[in-house]
Amino acid sequence: MQRLIALLISLTILATACSGGVLSLSVGDCFDYPDGADEVSDVEILDCGEAHDNEVFATYDLPGSVFPGQDVVQADASAGCVTRFEPYVGSDFETSSLGIGSFVPSPTSWDQDDHEVVCFLNDFDGDTLTASAKGTGI
Repeated sequence: MQRLIALLISLTILATACSGGVLSLSVGDCFDYPDGADEVSDVEILDCGEAHDNEVFATYDLPGSVFPGQDVVQADASAGCVTRFEPYVGSDFETSSLGIGSFVPSPTSWDQDDHEVVCFLNDFDGDTLTASAKGTGI
């Protein structure tokens, strides 16, 4: 339950993908989250072997033609990212030392056919990562 609460807290500060580089992130890309940003449209992709804050572990599209509302999008993203976590990292999210965040579509980008959720992991305590978490089981 504590891990779920932490995930929900992180989702309240998650970014909204509107356009630009965030929409081109791929599984395995590492990046730093821009300081103080509420909405993010572009991030610099970094080498996962160097210091970084986040790593993309899944991308997928939400269904539907009508924007279901930001709360529904965030809840669906939360559930979808949790289910996609273990196949990438090799451990269950509940027992991992990693946290989860996501970029989700805004109402405006949804109307422009952006239904993509980008799931990314980070250190639960906010420490910098220095290697890919793929298959590590941490």
